[in-house]
Amino acid sequence: MTTTKSGLFSIGEFSRVSKMSVKTLRFYDERGLLKPAHIDARSGYRYYSSAQLNEANLIRMLRSLELPLEDIQVFMRERDPVQRQALLDAQRKELQKKLEEYHSIVSSIERLIEGGGQDLGRQVSLKELTDQFILGVRFNTTYEKLGDAIGIAFGEIFALLGERGEFPAGPPLSIYYDEEWDESDIEMEVCLPVIRPMGGRERVRGRELPGGLAASTLHMGPYHEIAEAYQALDLWMKENGYNYTGPPREVYLVGPDQVDDDADLRTEVMFPVIPEVWGLGSGV
Repeated sequence: MTTTKSGLFSIGEFSRVSKMSVKTLRFYDERGLLKPAHIDARSGYRYYSSAQLNEANLIRMLRSLELPLEDIQVFMRERDPVQRQALLDAQRKELQKKLEEYHSIVSSIERLIEGGGQDLGRQVSLKELTDQFILGVRFNTTYEKLGDAIGIAFGEIFALLGERGEFPAGPPLSIYYDEEWDESDIEMEVCLPVIRPMGGRERVRGRELPGGLAASTLHMGPYHEIAEAYQALDLWMKENGYNYTGPPREVYLVGPDQVDDDADLRTEVMFPVIPEVWGLGSGV
């Protein structure tokens, strides 16, 4: 391996020895994550020192742990070993959580294979919902960030309730507003029922959630299997002559903060509905 500029590596040479592409090195330079040791004033060529190989190795391994670039920047700037270890411990917990989710998904796939298909014959019932005062946060997110976004929104609502010395009047719920599923852009609202009309603050808004007739089914198990509950509801409505009249709701009867095993989660999935008018279909 040759070096130039008094022992410095050109970006191509550094790419080969660090196992990072030239494109990645340029990107890290732009983000301030791994800046060249020297940039030629006339040519603009980037040069790296051998001392930066340790930094490059750290960054590459941190990326392999799926650590976000923003957190890697914090890690690289941090010189206190205790703080660095704390960052690693936090990421270890995130990876362990993902591993548990993957195990659960694999179990679900095995169940579907062994059962020869999905169980869409679950019990569906009609229920009359009453109007309900709520505090809610409506937002857009992605499927990848869904869990974190829901947790943050509920945190804002619970914080406001706590400051006012109030308590929820029922289990938390979510409302999904999109007519078509798009995992890159999900519009939803998370809500807590309250006993009386209440004003909100910042993202939190108080309103009355309309009641009415709803088709309902109970989903027992992890959230990544909840699509089966929606499919069962849709099939039931088609077979029994009902149409949607509003966005679906998920009521979290038993949430992840109450159980250790996702198999013990309990979620009621509901669609506001009306009977079909004779001779008219649901339309598109």
